[in-house]
Amino acid sequence: MDFSGQSTIQTQNAAFYNTINQFSSLPKRASERKKKKSNMDAIVRGALARVTAKSASFDAAERGDPPKCHPDTRIAVQDSLVAWRSNRAAGPVRLISGWAGTGKTTITQTMAEYWAKRGQLAGSFFFSRSSKERSETDWIRETILHQFLQTFGVDMDAGNIDGCRTWELLLTSLNATISALPSLPQPLVIVIDGLDECLNTNHQATFLRELLRSLGQSGSSIKILISCRPERHLENVFNEFASQLGYSYRIHLGQSAEDNDDIRTFLRASFDRICQDRRNDGAMSLKDGLWPSHHEIERVVDRASGQFVFAATMIRFVDDENEDPVEMLNLVLEHQTSSFEAIDLLYILILERVEMALGKGSKSIERRQLMRNLILHVNNEPSPSLTIADFWFQKEVTVNILVKHLRAVLVRNPSSPGQDSEIVIQFRHKSFHDFFARPSAPHSFSLASMNPVSKFFLSLRAHAREAAGRPCRDDPLPTVFPYEKEARRLHQAYSQDKPTFRGCMCLPRLELARLDVRALQAFKPCRQSNCVANSDLLTLCRMIVTPHSSQSLEEQESTSSPILRFFLWLRAALSPKRHRENMG
Repeated sequence: MDFSGQSTIQTQNAAFYNTINQFSSLPKRASERKKKKSNMDAIVRGALARVTAKSASFDAAERGDPPKCHPDTRIAVQDSLVAWRSNRAAGPVRLISGWAGTGKTTITQTMAEYWAKRGQLAGSFFFSRSSKERSETDWIRETILHQFLQTFGVDMDAGNIDGCRTWELLLTSLNATISALPSLPQPLVIVIDGLDECLNTNHQATFLRELLRSLGQSGSSIKILISCRPERHLENVFNEFASQLGYSYRIHLGQSAEDNDDIRTFLRASFDRICQDRRNDGAMSLKDGLWPSHHEIERVVDRASGQFVFAATMIRFVDDENEDPVEMLNLVLEHQTSSFEAIDLLYILILERVEMALGKGSKSIERRQLMRNLILHVNNEPSPSLTIADFWFQKEVTVNILVKHLRAVLVRNPSSPGQDSEIVIQFRHKSFHDFFARPSAPHSFSLASMNPVSKFFLSLRAHAREAAGRPCRDDPLPTVFPYEKEARRLHQAYSQDKPTFRGCMCLPRLELARLDVRALQAFKPCRQSNCVANSDLLTLCRMIVTPHSSQSLEEQESTSSPILRFFLWLRAALSPKRHRENMG
């Protein structure tokens, strides 16, 4: 993980407020005051824009084409939120609560668009664990303030903006500004989606507690819609403010007959579209008659258990342009229930089907391994297809073909706002991350079951990025992969499933021993001719765990292989002593 992002955000925030402080007071003379205020407006707005998470808005390009409520679904929830905003006597907060896949983001996106069209949206922030600026709470106040100023074109002097360092001051300032402008609709709404996607759970709770505490003291011109999973630490905070929020502040998803009715409506409309398209093209085995039957739709609704993501993912799977939709639906319905959740079983079916489509030849075995590496890579960091291809020593076209096979679970989105942003590959839904990364998952596609070679080289990449992000670096990161030769050999052996590689247990043991100094010191490779724990790999593992040596760096660099020189650089870059010297 890149640990440099957090310090960068804090540094930029400090720079912003230092800029604000320069304009916190105006001269007494009117002419000088007018001139300074004009300069202040331009400079302050520019500084504010630099500490804004531009990808967090409901209409940000980075979020691609976010899901919205299907016509004729979620009508009761939408109507209740419209009525809540219009009723000043209703509480200041509405919470949309539900586990992954129940449609929380779909509803918040739909409502944000609805209120924005009517000039009733003060700002929005959509969290995402896969985005650096949207996976933390540091910029959320500044982002909401910037959106408010941009949308309504109002002026706030530097003193008021400087006072927005806390939620209480920000909300108080926004309420005063809105109340002073009768032309603005009141109240306005702030939408905050996916708070549980913030990477630091302590920051989640701290942010929520400060926000809820501030709402009772800031006036009634602002209301806030929040969505998150019912995680224990967040539930505890909401319970602290239960009396202030009122009994009806929470909307539960995935627990009512209405949820099933909405999923049923979505399924029928989607199947009707598939049926019409495929029959027109002659690409469907069932030429006429009702499809699917009422009984089949009810079985799918029952499997979904209130999870819209199950229904949406299943539709993408069934709608594979290269397959018969009747056969694909039968595959879903034939899967028996087990200890897995229904969505996990669906993901397993999708991945198994892709592996079958890749065939059984030697080239296909290599592509199956690449499919797993692709999922591992995207889970670690959403990336462009060329970056992924280069990292795993493959052609970009091969990666793109796999992404097409995996369209039910992967999607391409812009990496940042703007026309020049890269298109990155990422998971369609956070439930696929849960399916993949859950520690206790026993299926063969889990993170725990991934090729240890692949996991090892991704961990090296994370170490290198952290080292490169340290301040005052005077020796740049090597521009080539110094471990490329060894990586190619290991991956080729794994992808071809050579008996010597398959029988060698050194790499899994080495992966476990890497976190234990004594185990590494005692570790010895086996005697197989193609043992994966070669001397270079073993030495670099020891260097990560034991960053001390009797030899000087210069002596080691002059005699070691490129892979060891890379780790010597990495060890020096991550050294606490070196870090203190750089900071000094």
